[in-house]
Amino acid sequence: MTRIAVLGATGRTGREILGQALAKGLEISALARQQEKLGDFQNKTKVFQGDAADPMAVERVVEGSDAVLSALGLVHGSPKGLMTTSSSNMVAALRSKGTRRLVILTNTGVPDPSDRPPVTQRVLRFVLRKMNAPLWYDSIEAARVVAESDLDWTLVRAPILTDKPRTGMYRAGPLAHHVPLRVSRADVAEFMLACAMEGKFVREKPVIAG
Repeated sequence: MTRIAVLGATGRTGREILGQALAKGLEISALARQQEKLGDFQNKTKVFQGDAADPMAVERVVEGSDAVLSALGLVHGSPKGLMTTSSSNMVAALRSKGTRRLVILTNTGVPDPSDRPPVTQRVLRFVLRKMNAPLWYDSIEAARVVAESDLDWTLVRAPILTDKPRTGMYRAGPLAHHVPLRVSRADVAEFMLACAMEGKFVREKPVIAG
């Protein structure tokens, strides 16, 4: 694998992916609405200006990539259903361009049959559903779109994200007892790249926690 496409590249997790991917010698195509938010990465990546809600923009950034990684998240002013729309666009673009590997960051609100969530995680899911129902339902629908595709996908489910340094000390698997409630963005980025480059957790929804 030599080239990846990154969506959500201007976010905190996205920039972690860019930095670690460059350190591994990968070529990167990045989709960004505001290119200047990439900072120094502008000169080290092939930047496509556009929005993940635009299917043509997603096709352009995906073309020629061996894998696509998405760290998209909702911010103030994001359109309703953005996660579902962008996931649909990614699935269509990968099919169109012949790329099979797709790694998407989502949250632990997305369920999986293998889960045995402890009380703390059940409470978090309840709070998310009550406090941010649009995000809750959008995340679940986006995950359904990806999981029903014929691609080699991985849905990386993360709990609360922090800005702490990369540790390499994290676990990945079903949501179960003793799974910590936090993980650093740097560790998430490392794990997502490992999934893409090493073929880990294909067609699975691992929870990553530090």
